[in-house]
Amino acid sequence: MKKSIASRAVAALLATVGFATSGLAGPYPAFTDVANQVQPSQVQSWAAAVVDYSPAPGVDAAFANPSVALGSNDGVGVSLGDLEAAQIATGVLPGSITLQFSKAIVDKAGPDLAVFENAGEFFSAPYIFAELAFVEVSSNGTDFARFPSVSLNIEPDDDDVLETDELTVPFGRNFAGADTTNIHNLAGVHPSGIGTPFDLAELVAEFEVVSGSVDLSAIRYVRLVDIPGNGDSLDSLGNPIVDTWLTTGSGGLDLDAVGALNVPEPASVALVLLASAAFVWRRVRS
Repeated sequence: MKKSIASRAVAALLATVGFATSGLAGPYPAFTDVANQVQPSQVQSWAAAVVDYSPAPGVDAAFANPSVALGSNDGVGVSLGDLEAAQIATGVLPGSITLQFSKAIVDKAGPDLAVFENAGEFFSAPYIFAELAFVEVSSNGTDFARFPSVSLNIEPDDDDVLETDELTVPFGRNFAGADTTNIHNLAGVHPSGIGTPFDLAELVAEFEVVSGSVDLSAIRYVRLVDIPGNGDSLDSLGNPIVDTWLTTGSGGLDLDAVGALNVPEPASVALVLLASAAFVWRRVRS
């Protein structure tokens, strides 16, 4: 995430404008809301293998080692890269990474997995320096279901930047802050050391799940797909997604780790539960 002096100046200006309307919070929890955070201690299993790493062109070698995304979070990330306008126009694919788990992730109550990134706390909450990505899951490594996402941030016209009465949902390009209360089911909204939660239950209506090609009781693959934040990518409702764009060097999402919060019960525990259920059933019958 490289910044110039000019970028910092623009960031300060846009952030100030944004704070003037910070009372207009969006419908989702801010990144500072503890109920919307995952701590490393909550993780039951970490990604164990890199299946594919296909960054966008231009990622510096220092940020292009996908193995750093394996195991527990440590503050070191691998970058997916960002796309320039010309690359987007010609159909260059955004960067992505696919990780495999040795234990299945299962759908239980509450969030089932978490993505650890390193969004920058350069502004006052709920704003954060955000490089966003879609999150997809698979049980067979071939068919992936994408979490339905929402991004309500908009980018004001340049002529309106100083018109606070027109800047109703502030967003800052040029390294200014994105309002996290307007973002749902996208990775990249929490600072280093805090995971963004994802609940498999939100995928029950997706085609891949309904058709049976993705089994929410046996998820073994998680894929992150970077979002070039110029507004060409759309959320599940058809809204343009904007984030800090264009970033270079360590551009795009910087993935630290992916953790499973819910895994299958150990066989011994399952047997105890089964035996207990059988005992209760016999007591009821007698």
